[in-house]
Amino acid sequence: MADISAPAAVSPDPAGRAPAFIATPLRGLLSISALQLVLWTLVPALLNKTPPTDTLEGYMWGREWVPMTYKHPQMPAWLLEITHDLTGSYTWGHFLLSQIFICATFAMVYLMARDMVGKRGALAAVLLLPTLAVFSWGTRQFNHDVAQMPFWVAVSWLLWRAARDDKMGWWVALGLVSGISLYAKFSMGLILLFGALWLCIEPQARRRWAGPGPWVALAIVALFSATVIYNIAQLHFLPVTYADGRDGWVLNHRGRFYYIGVQVMLLLIFPIALYASGLLRRARDEPAGFDPRLLGDRRARIYLLWMGAGPPLLLALASPFTGVGEAWSKPMYSLLGLIAVAYLGRRLTDRVLRRLAGWSVGVLLFGVVTYAIFVPVKCYVAGDLNNACVPGPTIGARLQQIWHAQVHRPLRIVAGDGSIMMTAGVFASDLPSMFTDFNFAYSPWITPERIARQGMMAIWANAGPPPPGAAPWIAGHPIERAQFPWAKGRSPLTVSYVIVPPEAGAKPGAAAEGKK
Repeated sequence: MADISAPAAVSPDPAGRAPAFIATPLRGLLSISALQLVLWTLVPALLNKTPPTDTLEGYMWGREWVPMTYKHPQMPAWLLEITHDLTGSYTWGHFLLSQIFICATFAMVYLMARDMVGKRGALAAVLLLPTLAVFSWGTRQFNHDVAQMPFWVAVSWLLWRAARDDKMGWWVALGLVSGISLYAKFSMGLILLFGALWLCIEPQARRRWAGPGPWVALAIVALFSATVIYNIAQLHFLPVTYADGRDGWVLNHRGRFYYIGVQVMLLLIFPIALYASGLLRRARDEPAGFDPRLLGDRRARIYLLWMGAGPPLLLALASPFTGVGEAWSKPMYSLLGLIAVAYLGRRLTDRVLRRLAGWSVGVLLFGVVTYAIFVPVKCYVAGDLNNACVPGPTIGARLQQIWHAQVHRPLRIVAGDGSIMMTAGVFASDLPSMFTDFNFAYSPWITPERIARQGMMAIWANAGPPPPGAAPWIAGHPIERAQFPWAKGRSPLTVSYVIVPPEAGAKPGAAAEGKK
C-alpha cells in the first residue's frame, strides 16, 4: 500500500509560543487521560453505594471463572474479579477499571492517528472524544460494551499497519488482538467483518494475500473463534437464543426509531465542538478553494470512513427492522475524532487546538458536574430508589448474618432474578455463587447436588410474590422480609428472602432438573 502523505503544515500561533501540551502532544494525551480517569473514577465512587446492575452481574460471574455464560463471553467478568482481588473493593474498583479501558481507547486512537495525521492531529483526534456522550456518562459502569472500546480501535489500527507495512509482527499482533477481542463481546465480530471485507476488496490490500501475513492472522483468529464456538456449543447455543430474545424485546418495547434518536443525542455536542473550535468553519484568511484535508492519502481516508463510520451507519440503517440495543454503538464512535481531523485538520492551528482542548475539558467537566447533581437529586429528591442509593454493603452483610444465625454454615448460593439478589451476593463476604432464575442452564456451576449440600438463599426485591421458577425450591419454607433504610423520610427498602437449608434442597432440585 502506498505510504501516507505527510500531514500539511499548520499555521503558527499568532499569540506566540504554543502551550506545552501543543508543543508536546504526548503530554496533552496524558493530561486529558489523567483528568478522565481521576474524575470519572472519583465522582461515581463517592456517589454510588452499589454498582450498576451489569457490573453486579459481572462480579458474580467473575467468581466462577467460566469462559462464557448464557449471555456473553466472560473477559469483562474476569477483569472485574481481578480488580476486586487487587483493590479489595466492590464500590470503586470497577469505576477505575472502566476508566483504564477508556484511557486505553484514547491511547489506541492516538497511536493510529499519529501514523496517519501526525502527533498534533493525533492529539486533536483524542481531544474530540470527550465531546461524545459515550465517553462521559456511558463510562460509569464497566460492562461488555466498555470492554470492547480499546479493542475496536486496536483492530482498526493494527489492520492498517499490517496491510501498509506487510511485516509479520503486525499480522501476528492483529491476529492476537482480534482473537482476544472476541472474549470481550461477540459484536466485535462486526469490526472484524468490516476489516476482512476491506482486506479482500481494496486493490492494494488484496495483494497482501499473496504473502503469508494475512493467512497467519487468519489462522490465529480462527483458533480463538474455534474456542468461542466450542463454548457456545457447550452452552447449547444459549448465547444465540439470548441475543435473539433480546432483539425481540427491544422491537416490542422501543419505538422503531428509538435507536437513531439515542445516537443523535450521543453525538449532539461533537459537531458543535468542531464548529466552535474552528475546524468546521472557514477562517477569514482562508483562500478560495482551500482543501482542509490533512490526510493526503485517499485510500487512508476511505479506510477510515469504512472502519469508523461503516459499522454505526449499518446499525442505524438496520435498527428500524431489528432489535439493536442503543449501547451497541458505544465502541463504534471511537474513530470519529480521527475522521474529522483527517478531513478538516489543515485548519488545526495552535489557536484551534487550544479551543479544542477547552471544549474537551469543558465537556468532560460538564458531564461530571451534571452527573454529580443528577444522582443525588434522582435518589433523594425524586425518591427514585436505584442502585446508586441502594445500601448494598448493608444488605449483603445483614442477609448473610441472618443465614449464619439460622444455618450455621457459610452462605454459598444466592438465587433469584434481580439486582437485589446480585447485590446481596456481591457484598456477602462468604462470596456465594449466583443461581440465575433458578435455572441450571443459566448457572452451570450450580447443581442439585450442590444445593442439597450447601443450601441456598432465595432473594428478591419488595414484598411481592416470589420470582418465576422459585416455587419448587421454596415450597415448605417461610418467606421472611428485612427492611433497609436508604434515605431520610423515605420508606425503607423491603427485601424478601427464603432460606433453603442444606439437604432440604435435594428433593426440589430433582424436580427442577427439567429446566436444564
